Amino acid sequence: MAITKNPLEQSHEYYMTVGLNSNLTEDTFKRSPMNLLICVDVSGSMSSPFNRYHYDKHHSNTTNNDDTEFDTRSKMLITIEVISKVLDYLKHNDRLAIITFESKTSIIQTMKKVTEIDIRKLKDQLLKIRADGGTNMGAALDCCASFFEDAPLIINNEYDNRILFLTDAQPNEGSLQENTFSSRIEQLSKHHIYTTFLGIGIDLNTQLISSITKHRGANYFSVHDSKKFLQLLDKDFDLILTPLVFNVKMKLESDLFDVEQVYGSPEWNQDKHDELITINTLFPSRTDNNDCTRGGIVLLKLKPRRSLLDLLNTTMCFSVTYENRLGQTYENKQSIDIHMNNKIHYANSGIQKAIVLVNYVTLLKTWINHEREQKYNKRKILFNLNEQNIEKLSDWERQSTPLIISKQFREQFKIFRNYFQLGIIELNDKDLEQEMKILNKLIDYEN
Repeated sequence: MAITKNPLEQSHEYYMTVGLNSNLTEDTFKRSPMNLLICVDVSGSMSSPFNRYHYDKHHSNTTNNDDTEFDTRSKMLITIEVISKVLDYLKHNDRLAIITFESKTSIIQTMKKVTEIDIRKLKDQLLKIRADGGTNMGAALDCCASFFEDAPLIINNEYDNRILFLTDAQPNEGSLQENTFSSRIEQLSKHHIYTTFLGIGIDLNTQLISSITKHRGANYFSVHDSKKFLQLLDKDFDLILTPLVFNVKMKLESDLFDVEQVYGSPEWNQDKHDELITINTLFPSRTDNNDCTRGGIVLLKLKPRRSLLDLLNTTMCFSVTYENRLGQTYENKQSIDIHMNNKIHYANSGIQKAIVLVNYVTLLKTWINHEREQKYNKRKILFNLNEQNIEKLSDWERQSTPLIISKQFREQFKIFRNYFQLGIIELNDKDLEQEMKILNKLIDYEN
């Protein structure tokens, strides 16, 4: 548990982290063999550099060519490089298929055991791929489903069925309804065919991907630079493709706190305060030498039901139910006694870092929403008939907007920077320097 002060409002806030520990170790964890289908977006938007918005071609506010901090190769080239790495991680008893899609789909490799595939020849074939055409994600998902119509393939409990879908998620052809994509993923999951989306580039449509991956067995990762792309599929390849448990439900009973917000559980329903977490699928995470998990965390923001005095004395009860991959259900209950002073306190560095990052993201989202509201509300009032949008975009295609820092948020960023810098020092975590760079840029930026 943690007690802290909001860096901008100076009010007390209460947090708690929850998690599930397994008995798995690096030595005992082994993934099942896979029927792996790799589905690759080769549409025109994949031809743009990894650090650019594809539909900003006619705008001046794109990244400069002399920006050497980022890999300026195309999303397509980097994706092919990553897929080649994936092929090296496959085991001899895995089965593999590869398809590409733009306006239509193409089969690069039919489903075969890895030992029956000439991997070197396949890699050479991948290098010939060029990005062009529209983006029909619906047709791609239909093609993926057709690969698993062979009944013996999917009823073999020894094999996991996984689609690895690499895209910038900007469909512009075929069905563009969010519920259409979502229902396809849901139907696949009912047949134990699960999907991992790897979102590519800074113009990835995270809204679409996060929405359609809430189904059983699905997950997604967004990568904004090639280095992190390769790192993701280096040590953690087996982990991100292997569900650990399904249908997790955890409830909180407390006479002192209600759950105000859950970070890290997109399925959480704010109207059901007793139901703490509902997560369709949990994947294993790696721990370091200090038994600390690097990666995702579920953070609860707690709202006191009454004014708290100098001491906290309360008992909370947690109950959790979940299913394993064979559908067997497990339940566990635990009581937690809390006796502590009502002053700033962090139970561990993990919860402190989570709170720091949640405050960072919350501030930036508030700023973005404010500036966009100001921009587009003014446009409605002062509409200029000479202003033209050169690109006629679909609902899922994206352009950037000009960077604007209003005075009120510049001052908030300055206050928050001091708080964030203190967090870096206390946590001794250099990974947070990338967020500090963004804060400095926003503070120093001249409109």
